[in-house]
Amino acid sequence: MKTALAFLALLLLAGRADAAQLAPHRAIYDLSLLRVNEGAALQSASGKLAFEIDGSRCEGYTVNFRMATRFRPEEGSATLYDTMTTTFESPEATELRHQMKERVNGAVREDVTIKMTRPAADAAGKAQVSTKPGAPVEVPAGAMLPMQHQLRLLALGAQGGGRDDSVIFDGSDGGKSFQAISFVGREKPPGSIARDTENPAAAALRANRAWPMTVSYYELAGGAETPEYQVSFDLYDNGVATGLVLDYGEFALRGTLTDLVLLEQPSCP
Repeated sequence: MKTALAFLALLLLAGRADAAQLAPHRAIYDLSLLRVNEGAALQSASGKLAFEIDGSRCEGYTVNFRMATRFRPEEGSATLYDTMTTTFESPEATELRHQMKERVNGAVREDVTIKMTRPAADAAGKAQVSTKPGAPVEVPAGAMLPMQHQLRLLALGAQGGGRDDSVIFDGSDGGKSFQAISFVGREKPPGSIARDTENPAAAALRANRAWPMTVSYYELAGGAETPEYQVSFDLYDNGVATGLVLDYGEFALRGTLTDLVLLEQPSCP
């Protein structure tokens, strides 16, 4: 299963994007089953998602992500998927290092490291995948890295919202690149999201504005009409997301913020 929120968890639009300030933070979400399609043979799903971002626009960003979800089918035993990733993205968006380990019922199913470099943010690049030595993955020219993309969407929100169509490389799924089609809605003023104003875990966000966003990820080749998966959320102007919906087609998970810690903001010269 592809772990979205790489989140979610999105740069460098001229002018406005440079003004975006992502707050280093640690957020924890409870996951629950929001929807299951008829015939999916899934009885229940629950788990937790932890997301920590540290760094700044001048030193780069490090994102730690962990998602543990227990799926119980209509027949048979439950399966626990536990995925952990660490991703570093350089400030110039010319380097990305991604480490991922996935366990299924406690046994390691995948352990991979991907390193991508390119001469400039809009240039083509190459990614080395630890499980495929000697066979670098081509990264298309203009592909955006995750934090690049998040800042781009924040800038789009500040400009009134709209649609964005970008190619994304986040190091997941064997080093594939994806087409991400995003819709950013109109600004939600501070304190206007009832779900968050009533949630003590979101108290630190009451003075921040936010924008509703939906990002759909498609295979880059083949012209697929149905996305691989889709994420929806409200993204605050400091980069904290609430109201998560992770839609995998046959089923969808809801992510409810249960804890938020704002970390120290590094200073940039």
